[in-house]
Amino acid sequence: MSLTSPNRGYPLERLEGSAGSMSWWSGAFSRVAGSLGDLRTTVQSATDLDGVGAAITAARADAQEVANGLAAEIAEAELLAGVLQRYADAFSSSAEAANRLIDDIESAHAAWSSAAADAEEAALSALSTSRSGEPADVRRANDAAQDAVATRDAAAGDLADLWEQFENHYSAWDTAYDAALAELAGGAGPALTSEARSLLDQLLAADTPQAVLELWLAHPELHDEIARAHPDIIGNLDGIPYDVRARVNRERLEALRATNPGGALGDDVAALWEELTDGPPFPLLISFDPGGSAQTTAALAYGDLASATDINVLVPGMNSSVAGIGEWGDSARALNNAGPGLATIAWFGYDSPNELEEPGMDRARHGAAALRSFLLGIDAVHPTAEKAVIAHSYGSTTAALAIGSRPDALGVDQFIAVGSAGFPSDPQVLSNLQNADDLRMYATLSENDAWARIGRDTSWGGAHGTVPETLPGVTEFGSDGGYAGGEQLAPTPGHGAHEGGNGPLPSGDGEGYLVQGSESFYNIQQIILTGEPGTEMDGDGSERGFWDLPDWLEWLPVDPYRT
Repeated sequence: MSLTSPNRGYPLERLEGSAGSMSWWSGAFSRVAGSLGDLRTTVQSATDLDGVGAAITAARADAQEVANGLAAEIAEAELLAGVLQRYADAFSSSAEAANRLIDDIESAHAAWSSAAADAEEAALSALSTSRSGEPADVRRANDAAQDAVATRDAAAGDLADLWEQFENHYSAWDTAYDAALAELAGGAGPALTSEARSLLDQLLAADTPQAVLELWLAHPELHDEIARAHPDIIGNLDGIPYDVRARVNRERLEALRATNPGGALGDDVAALWEELTDGPPFPLLISFDPGGSAQTTAALAYGDLASATDINVLVPGMNSSVAGIGEWGDSARALNNAGPGLATIAWFGYDSPNELEEPGMDRARHGAAALRSFLLGIDAVHPTAEKAVIAHSYGSTTAALAIGSRPDALGVDQFIAVGSAGFPSDPQVLSNLQNADDLRMYATLSENDAWARIGRDTSWGGAHGTVPETLPGVTEFGSDGGYAGGEQLAPTPGHGAHEGGNGPLPSGDGEGYLVQGSESFYNIQQIILTGEPGTEMDGDGSERGFWDLPDWLEWLPVDPYRT
């Protein structure tokens, strides 16, 4: 159930965190600060070395340089320790209290909904009885209606009390969270003028990307100062114009690349740099966070966002990483070439799941929060552009949770799911998706895609077991091969977005859903341009796949087939 508080619009969702873990890390940073302090004292003693000569003078200078450097490290460790402990205390007193109210609020909301329905039924019964019933029956019906209304009002009062408690706790946590961010931003990097410091605090405390944009545009004289001091914040803050984000993120990437990082980070940096220098036209690095989560997160924008009439967002699925962003860039460029006014973003903004994590919703919930903010940022900065989200595999689960989090679908006009691992089964999410006024939904599933079917049927508790192809209001389109304009379109032979099949499961190897020349990608292009797929389902040239056989998996909890 997705609910929001009645007065301040806070989402009824569990606030993630562990006060105990944060306190432990606070203690660890305190210990680091203490050890560095001891080291600094020892090093400082070397500045008092007796003797003369070049060697002694150089040793004293080196010791002083090290001591000065340690002072900054000590200050940063002490800052982290203090901020973490203060936030841990606030989380314990406020966030955990809000979390404890969630079940009570959901139960109270259900009780109120039931009581409201009973009251309405009793009122209608009383009205009907008053027209033709006996006086005694009328009195009984009126008494029953009054009792039902009293029960409804009492349930509404109980729910309102719980909401008030929740909003108070949530507001206190939100204030503490904003204060922690502001303190961290103020405690590191170059000093800011009081005006810039105030604006940065307001930007970090803003509740929506629209509010961020308005604050930013109102103070052009402070842009350069804040961007120089905190490029990591400005480069990833939704609502900041994308040309600003792209400039600071490219500089950050260049600086990191100069350090020659190894391992997975080195692969990510190399892949991003290769894309940024593959042109013209060159893409823009509109978000970049190499250390904020388990994976590097980033987003590359292909095409001119400023003049685009249509902005598309590609969302990858299971086992995706920034190291593979190149093939998504190929899809973005091919999509842009389908017609005028198109720009496409490859969004790698969440930690994608592996095979063991895919049955759960944790990765989707965390990713949906990030994608929700990102999409609201696009809507704030480019409100007149049509927005399409094209999501593959578990990315469609994440995108459905994000887009369906609000009745307005976050300003998204088209939601296209390919090889979906299943939509969330949350009734409110599904209702929002199906009833959003301006949202149109599309889905395709290759007859040789085993992994998508497995994903739907192995989700824990059916959490993302909703089959999008048969969901009311969804337009299904083909991905099994066909013809368009006399040209043969390739079938998608498995689950891959770009290449490969299903590994050991039945399917062919070859190109995936988002490769130019496939029926799936041709239909996506046509949907973006015209609002409708370009081929007929199961039309001429469509291939019969392994999973098009009779349903010999009838024991599965979810029907993974088209009906």
